[in-house]
Order: sequence, then C-alpha cells, then structure tokens
Amino acid sequence: MPRRPFRWFVLLFALAVAPLVRAGALADIEALIPAENWADAKTRGAAALADPREHDAVVALLFNLALESPADFSEAEWTPWAEELQRRRSAENPRARSLATLSMWRAQRAFQARERDAAVAAVDEALALLRDGQGRISPAEQAYVLILAGQIRGLFGDYAEGATLAAEAETLLRKPHGMLERVRRLRAMYFHSLFEDRLGHYDTAIALARQGIAEADGLGVPTSSFRRRLVSVLSESLISRGEFTAVRDLMRPELERLRAQAQPSPRELAMTLGHLAEAERQLGDRELALNLYREAAQAASTDPALVASGSYAALLGNFGALAYELKRYEEADTALGQNLSLLENQFGGDSLRVVPPLLTVGEVAYERNLLDEAEQRFRRVLAIVATQLHPNHVEGAPALRGLARVLLRRGDAAGAAALLRGALSQQEAATGTEHPQLLGWRCDLAEALAQSGDAAGAFDNALLVEQRRNRLVAAVAPVLGETQALEFKNSLARCSERLLAVAAARGDAAQIAAAWDEIAAARGLATRLTAQRIAAVRSRLDAAAQAHWERWSKAAAAYADALRGGADGAALAELRRELDDAVEALGDGASLPSPPRKPMAELLARLPAQTGLVAFAAGAGATAPQLYAFVAEPGQAPRLLALGDLAALDARGERWYRLMREPGRDAELHEAGQAVRRHLFDALSLARSDGRLFVVADAGLHRLNFAALPDGDGFLIERGLRLHLLETEQDLAAAAAPSRDGLLLLGAPTLARSDVAALGQLRGGCPELGNALQPLPGAAREIDTLAELSRTAGRDQVVAHKGSAATASALRRDAARAGIIHFATHAFEIGAHCAAQAGSVRRGVGLRRDYADGAPDARTALSREAGLVLSGERGSNGLLLGADVSTLTLDGVGWVVLSACDTGLGARLGDEGVFGLRRAFRLAGARTVLMSLWPVDDAATSAWMEALYRARLQQSQDTVDAVATADLAVLKARRERGESLHPFYWAGFVAAGDWR
Repeated sequence: MPRRPFRWFVLLFALAVAPLVRAGALADIEALIPAENWADAKTRGAAALADPREHDAVVALLFNLALESPADFSEAEWTPWAEELQRRRSAENPRARSLATLSMWRAQRAFQARERDAAVAAVDEALALLRDGQGRISPAEQAYVLILAGQIRGLFGDYAEGATLAAEAETLLRKPHGMLERVRRLRAMYFHSLFEDRLGHYDTAIALARQGIAEADGLGVPTSSFRRRLVSVLSESLISRGEFTAVRDLMRPELERLRAQAQPSPRELAMTLGHLAEAERQLGDRELALNLYREAAQAASTDPALVASGSYAALLGNFGALAYELKRYEEADTALGQNLSLLENQFGGDSLRVVPPLLTVGEVAYERNLLDEAEQRFRRVLAIVATQLHPNHVEGAPALRGLARVLLRRGDAAGAAALLRGALSQQEAATGTEHPQLLGWRCDLAEALAQSGDAAGAFDNALLVEQRRNRLVAAVAPVLGETQALEFKNSLARCSERLLAVAAARGDAAQIAAAWDEIAAARGLATRLTAQRIAAVRSRLDAAAQAHWERWSKAAAAYADALRGGADGAALAELRRELDDAVEALGDGASLPSPPRKPMAELLARLPAQTGLVAFAAGAGATAPQLYAFVAEPGQAPRLLALGDLAALDARGERWYRLMREPGRDAELHEAGQAVRRHLFDALSLARSDGRLFVVADAGLHRLNFAALPDGDGFLIERGLRLHLLETEQDLAAAAAPSRDGLLLLGAPTLARSDVAALGQLRGGCPELGNALQPLPGAAREIDTLAELSRTAGRDQVVAHKGSAATASALRRDAARAGIIHFATHAFEIGAHCAAQAGSVRRGVGLRRDYADGAPDARTALSREAGLVLSGERGSNGLLLGADVSTLTLDGVGWVVLSACDTGLGARLGDEGVFGLRRAFRLAGARTVLMSLWPVDDAATSAWMEALYRARLQQSQDTVDAVATADLAVLKARRERGESLHPFYWAGFVAAGDWR
C-alpha cells in the first residue's frame, strides 16, 4: 500500500507526457526542414510510422514534406501516403476541405508533366474545396493550396491572381507555428514578390523580398533554398529597376555557395547564374555574361520544374539576345527559335509568357531591317498585353518603343514621337527615370522630335540622356573593375550626335553651354574615376587600404609578368580578371569624394590669359558621325561649330600624319597639311592663330600637332602658335604644380642577347629586332647632358641611371623624390607586326599595327600593351609596361618625359580618349606627360630634349612655352645647317595635362 500513490503518480505522468512524446517526434522531423535534410526526415518518419499513436500525424507530415520538394521523394514513397490521406479524409467527408491539398498535389504533378488542362482543372477543384468544403484544414495545407494555385495561375500569365492568392497565404501565416508554416510563409512571400514584379510593382516586390530574406535569415540556415529563392526574386526586381551592382553583389556570394556544394540544385544554380549574367551584361562584361547564360540554360534544362515553368525557355531567350548582340548569329538564332517555340507550345500563343521572346525577335528583325516582321511582332505583343493586362500596362512599353522605331525608320517621325512618349511614360512610372536602358529610348524620342521639326524638344531630351548617362557612370563605375567600368560606360546609349547637331545649328548660347558641360563631363570619365579611386587608396595609411593596395600591386605585377613572358590568351584573360577584381576592391571600405567634375564656366575661367581652347567632339548617333568643335577665345562667348563628316576629316588627318612619320615627300606633305589646316584649323575661325591654344582631341586628332601645319614657306609655330593638349577639359581644374625639383633620368639600357630574343618572341619573332634594339648613343648623351644642365640650373637632386642600372627597380626606388622623370630609351608594343626602320636610328620598334587605333571594346583597348625598354633584372627582360606604371606613386611628379618612339599613341575607346603609356602615367598620378607621335630620330630627339630642359630649368618657362621653344630651337638649327625642315625632326613631341 505505501507504494500505490507512487504508482498512480507514474501512470498520470505517463498519460500526460505521451502527447508530448509524439509531438516531440514530429517536432524533430520538422526541425530538419530549414536545412532541407529530407533523407533524415524520411528515415525518422519511417521509424515513427511504426508507432500507431504517431502514424496518422506522421503520414500527413511526410506528405507535406514531399509537397515541399517532390524531387527528393520517389513516387513509390509519396503514393501510399497520398492514397491513405485520400481514403481517410474522403471517409470523414467527401467534401472535406482537407481534400483540397490532394487536389492541388494532382495539379502540381499535371503542371510538371506539361498537362495544362489537367493542371487548370485540378487548381479549380482545389480552390473550390478550400472555399466551399467542410471541416478543418491545417493552416500549412491551406497556405499550400493558395500558394500553388497562385503559382500556376501566375505562371500561366495571370499575375494579378497569382499575387492575390500568394498574399492571402502570406497573411494566413502571419504568425506561423512550427517550421512547416514558416517555410510555407516564405514560399508565399516569394511568389507574392515574384508576381508583383511581373505586374511592374517593383518597389512592392523589393520590399516583400527583403522582408522574406530577413525572415529566412531567422531560420539560421544561410544556404537554404527558401532564402535563395527570395534573393533571386529580389534580384529580378532590382534588375527591373536598373540596380545592377546590387544584383551582382547579391548573386556573387550565392554562386560561390552553390559552387562549393558537391551537387548543387540545378534550379538554384540556373537562376543564380541567370541573374548574375544579366547584371554582368548590363555592367558591360558581356562575354562573361554570355558564358554565365550558357551555363544557366544548361543547368535549367536538367530540371523538369524549370522546363515546365518556362524558366528554361526564358534563359534561352536571354542567352540568344546576348549572343545576337555579340554577333554570334548561329547560336542566337538557335536559342531564340527554341525560346519562342517552347513558350508558345507550353503556355499558348496568347500568353504573357511569350511576350519577352516576341520582343527579342522583333528587335532582331528591326536590326536586320525587316520592318514588316518587326512590326508584326511588336503589334502582337501589344495585343497580348492589352488582353491579358490592360492597354497601358508597362509590359507593353518595350513593344511601343519598338513600333516607334519602325515608324521612325519609315519616315513617320510624328507618329514615332507619340508612341515613344507613351512608352517612356509607362516605363518610367514603373522603373524610375534612371534605368540605363531608357537612355536609348529617350534618344529615340530626341531623334523623332528633331525629324518632326521640334528642335527645342530634341535638344532637351538629348541633353537629358547625356546628363543621366554621366550620373549613371559616376554612380556605378567606382564600384567596378577597370575593364568593366569602361565597358559599362561604353555600353550606355549616347545622344551626343543629336545634342551637338541641334546646339550647333541653333547657335543658342545657353544650349551650347549646357551641351559642352555634359560632353566635357563625359570625356574620360571612367578613367578619371579609376584614377581618383587609386589616388584615394594611395593617400590612405590604414591597414585595410594598404592590404588592398598590396593585392592590386601584386595582381598588376603578375599580369605584366605574364605579358612579358608571352603567356597565352587564356592565361592573360584570367590574370586580367584578377587584376580587375583587385581594382574593384580598392574602393572597399572607402568613402570616395564626389566625381571630379567642374562646370565649363568655371573651367574656362581658369584658362590662362590670352589663351584659347578648342575641344573637339565626335557625335555618335544613328546618322553618319560628324565632327564638332567647341571654341572659347578671350573676350568671346563660347561657340560650337559643325566641321563636317568625321570619316572624311579623319582621312585627311591620317594622310597628313602618315607623311609626318617619315621624312621626304615634302610636296605631298605640304598639300596634305594645307587640307588639314583648311578643314580642321582655319575652319575654327580663330581670332588669332599666333597665340596660345589648348586643344582637347577626339577621334583621330590626338595624332596631330597643329603647330606643324604649313604657313607659307614655314609653319604655324613660327607665326606664334603655342599648342598644348589637354586629356580632358577637367585638366584645367588641376591645383598648383608640385614643388619637388628632383630629376630622375633613366635610359640607354643594356640589353642582353637573351632579352632581345625574349622581346622578339613577343613580336612573333622579328629577324630585324636585334638591329632595331641597338644601343642609342643619342639617348646616352641625352641623359648626361640633362643631368649636367639640371645641376647647372641649381637642381642638386639629380639621379641618372644608364646602361645596366636603368631598371624598373631603380625607377620604383627613386621616383618618390622626383619632380621630373625622364625616359630615354626604346619603346615597344607587344604583338605588333615586325617593322624595319629605315634611315637613322629610331627609339622604337614600329609600335603601331595601324594608325586609326579605334578599339571596339575595353578589353581590346587595355590589351594593346606598350612599354619602355629598360635593362633586364632577375630574369625579367626589362620591358616596363603600362600595368607596371599604373601602380607607381607619382603624385608629386610634374613631368613624365617619354623620350622614345610613338609613346603618345594607343588604342582609343569612345570618349575615354587614348590608352597606352600616357594613360598609365596619368593613373599613377603624373600631372603632365610629354610624349612622341611617331618613331623619333635618336639624334634629333637629343637636341630637342636639351632645348626643352634649358627652357624649363634655366628660363623657368611653363610647359606650353618650353615645348614651343624646343620645337623652334631644333627648327632654327636645322635651317641654319641647311638640313631638312620636315616636321619629323622637330614636331614629334607634344605635352598633355597640366599646362604649367
């Protein structure tokens, strides 16, 4: 008897805790959901099924887990669970609300099997049971029915119904209990956000996705697919808003996590790759984007759900559109054909799902001038949107724009303008005004207005394009690598042709001032932003900045070493990407100042007294490009002149330039020079041609030295023209020159036979290279003369390195104390054709493969690496490349003098100017670069340099006068000796940058 109370206590305790034990088993299984550990869930569930007290609840839970991820459960597993639930729930009530889950499961299977009618019927049945059935249904299953109904309705094009059903499920689970309800709420938020995006409600979609991501983070599983799906839809909405850097920053770590998995989900991999591809595409790295899209489509093709949902087809469409942009026509046609066919067969020809491919094939038809076909595609899109959504829905805006372009090409400018206004109104209401893709739309409107006679409207819209373009570059370029920043800018639509044409025709002072502001702001903007980022890190002393600098310096050295070593293209491309990544990281953790932009009124106020400014600008538009010139002279309002067809003017300039490169043929040279003077100099109608003139070049004009233009029996320089080049108008904003007076001279290198052989291999093997790289006696004398001249002028800090001492290590060691750095050596371009030098000894090896030097893209511009030949050391052949130069710290260097051949030339990229050594030294911080325009003569160069330094150091002349003094000194000496006055001997050097 004394034990009886204890027994009763044990029995009561056992009865009380039994439900908790069962609940604990279910909770243990549910706890595996966030990590998607379905294998363990099935194992534990199978064990729990054996307990009759737990069996019913476990069957329901396992079936719900199969609903969450059907691919992880076999048909043999889920079929008995579904059949048991069907029997039990039907037995309780043939119209039980809980049967809605099983109906929706059948809809899900039919949808995945592409059985559209069966899927639609099952969805209708499930919703009817949910709304009108009897009895109870758990919140998790009720949410599942709503979510999947919304998913299928939305994927069949009814985005509004999809969003409504998903929102209902989201609200139902506002306070979820247990993991199953939590992940169902996340699924609801995903589809709610997705369909809000499809409806054009991007701000709502972004807010929903971010809220869902925050809730997903609360699960404590960063790699969960629930979170990745929300990140995915957030990326889609950000893409729609044009926030591509945010998308890239989201997708890169997602892709890294997926690649780290042994068997990543094809679905997650495909969607992550696709979103990253679109971001990279819009940010300018189209080759990378194409590879990402190709991989995304391949991954999507292996996932039945993605094929069924149309996502695979959409990826094919994006891939095809980009392939077409890159002129991969065979790949493009195949992918675009598959894309449209798949979506039409799966969703029907009148579904919203076929709108994107119809737009793409319409654009392709337009580009091929198949206007009837393009019009047919665009009108079909508008009909679908009007029927499925409403006539003014944003989904139809791209088709309106496409149709407007067709009308414009057919000559209906007024009709085109009306359509474009409607398209812009719809699109800007959804995406905001700053979306990059809208630049081209608004320039189309400017063109339509111009053709319809509305010059003021055309100017206003063209100006708006240039303003927004500059803002986009200033906002985005600083967080990109060097190549991608340049490509991003280069890929953005411009409207400069229309802007310049209207302003030049009307002659309105306000319009000219506004146009010059934006043209000047755009010029070299990506390069200036890169230089600003590099300078900001150079000036910081904190550990983070130093780590970034070290990483970048090592990446640049590795890239330069690979170039010097003749690495193959694949290796160079990978090292270039690592270098770009290191440049991108330079801005991490740093607050960069505002972009270096001053309004033209302020810049013109900084012109020195009695100095004119001519800024050439090539208009890039749909019509044949023209050359324009902004002209500012003392006491006069700025003017804008239309000089004529760019190609014709470039041809005249190139003919004169070719004749300048080689002495002789004086009569032809004079004739060619007269043509250039007439069309490019006299056409400026300058008040004076005998004063100071600053020039900002564009197109091929960077090769021309106007001081050498003929003037009677002499040259314009003898009349008094004093020429100076500015890389951009912003050079006028430079602060006072540095006070350092040290002089560092390097050159006349000693080249081992092995070094010459190694350099020869970089030129594809040049038999004449040994002779071309012969010692430069003039350069050796030049270094000695300039060193003595500098000391005589009172400069004590003179360091000279000749022969084997003229190394890159010496440059790095001694540059920090120099105000002037002078190179007297050979110049060399990797990969250029062999070119024997005739006549006198030249300081170069025929750098140019061509003269036009226009680059189609940033990679080409950056790959045209040229260098200065120094003495080899530690296994290096001594070639100092631009990649080496850009990592130097030259902030206190006023002059860099490149006394070698062709050092002022390089590839050109749009309005970013000339690449090559001149750009590299500016990135390193040098204020002014003195450089050559052709393969200069060794002896004549020595004489020119001596005169330059006498003017600078002994007479304290500024850069403009010092260069002119050197030109005149050599010209005078040659005339007195009765030698050729050909400009080859005296006009080969120009200065660019700070004029002081």
